Amino acid sequence: MDNEFDLIIVGGGIAGSAAALRGAQYEHLRIGWLLGDRHTRKRSRSQWVANIDNMIGIHDGIVRGKLARTLRGPEFKAARETLAHGHEHISTRDIVRNTVERVRDGYPEQVELLEVAATAARKIESGFEVQTGDVAYRAPAMVLATGAMDRQPLIRRADGDEEVHDPSWIYPFANRETVLYCIRCEGHLTTTAPTTVLGHAEAAAQLAMMLHERYGSACSVITNGETPSWSERSSRLLEAYSIVVREERIVDVAGERGDLRGFVLDDGTTVAVRFALVALGLHRVYNDLARQLDAELADPELPEGERHVLINARGETSVPGLFAVGDMAKRDDEPMMKQVYTAQEYAVRAVDTIDARIRQERRRAVLS
Repeated sequence: MDNEFDLIIVGGGIAGSAAALRGAQYEHLRIGWLLGDRHTRKRSRSQWVANIDNMIGIHDGIVRGKLARTLRGPEFKAARETLAHGHEHISTRDIVRNTVERVRDGYPEQVELLEVAATAARKIESGFEVQTGDVAYRAPAMVLATGAMDRQPLIRRADGDEEVHDPSWIYPFANRETVLYCIRCEGHLTTTAPTTVLGHAEAAAQLAMMLHERYGSACSVITNGETPSWSERSSRLLEAYSIVVREERIVDVAGERGDLRGFVLDDGTTVAVRFALVALGLHRVYNDLARQLDAELADPELPEGERHVLINARGETSVPGLFAVGDMAKRDDEPMMKQVYTAQEYAVRAVDTIDARIRQERRRAVLS
């Protein structure tokens, strides 16, 4: 394939994968799918969700059941026993990896997989041009699925004689799903377990109350040295629910190999927990390409790098032919939940709209 496509998709997470697969299955579309390089793909939220079990159809019980039926007979007894006690969690990374394999193996003529990062974008007469290093790709339509990243808690920890404020000490626990980021996706994991919310704003208070109300979690809040800024009503509810608020700074994480045991505070105490839910807001919406193309952004009160890209019901931005899907997108007429199935739904809406326009144009050409 050359560098001219019917559609360019930028992003290798859930939303980008859903868009690429749907477009590939339409057979007549020629697609350039920019998956990102190693650096950009690491910052995707899809790297953080290790277990998707809040969606029907995606659960390790399905995998175990199918394998158990395949491994019938006395010769597979040991395998069945191992399988019965194993965990075959389906993660967002599994979904993305599977989609890439399906597209590569099933639709090599329709989709060119490009493991490169998009560094710049501009409008051209025929649509859009995306730059990746020294190579430019062009298409009349483009889907951005470049995502967002949550703000991480800074842990004040000694590194030799130096005191370092760094979020990286929490990463092993995030990768093992004991530090959580989405109450809709992962809140049920905390049921009846000692859990803390990391944050100091109204969202942290609300999430702590929701964990208590929904799941009976033995909940606390750690503000990590910040003064709480939630409402007086929330303060009263936290007290009524016996949710303890700790304002000391975190100086260490207790636990190993992703098994969270607690947080050590600067007064020497340890808050023993099994889970932590991060409620610090967004660190970044990766809207750089959208801004370069003059797409309208939401959240005018926020810094430019934290603003979502405004879309309509089809996923289209204020720039005709430019679509934004997944965690980077926002509508001003109704809320959008940031979940796997929402990203898939809007990816399909966007590709269906692009496909319909291309087919209508081809029909007009046939009739003329």
